[in-house]
Amino acid sequence: MQEETALGYNAVMTLSRKPYRIINHTGDLGMTVRGRDRIDLFEQAAWAFFDLLVDVRKIEPEKPLEVSVEAPDLEALLVAWLGELLFLFDARRMVFSRFEIEELNDRSLKGRAWGEDFDPERHGFKHGIKAVTYHQLGIWETPKGWRARVILDI
Repeated sequence: MQEETALGYNAVMTLSRKPYRIINHTGDLGMTVRGRDRIDLFEQAAWAFFDLLVDVRKIEPEKPLEVSVEAPDLEALLVAWLGELLFLFDARRMVFSRFEIEELNDRSLKGRAWGEDFDPERHGFKHGIKAVTYHQLGIWETPKGWRARVILDI
């Protein structure tokens, strides 16, 4: 059953400030991400993830790719989502700048990521991310929307 519906094109690229902030963490890289609702939070987390990896503003959203993940709970689902995107970068050498979640509940996610083949000269390379971790992982609702904290192994 679809709990939430997608809100359309991810408008992150037009925001004057990024939808995340970096967390200083010894030996790792962390981020706190914000979203209007849970779907927006997962879309923003994906955008932030690629913004930490490469220059996301130089990625052309040319090729759509279906992405589906399952996990035992919402926090593990966020790790699975970002982990699958990292796998696509590592295995297929693709980078993404647009994300649309079609279905999201506490245990599954179905969506699309749009991007292109990675070009180190054009996209640059900021951080070598090895894994998405469960360390200090959190998702919570606030009066201003949803927030998540994710620590990345670099």
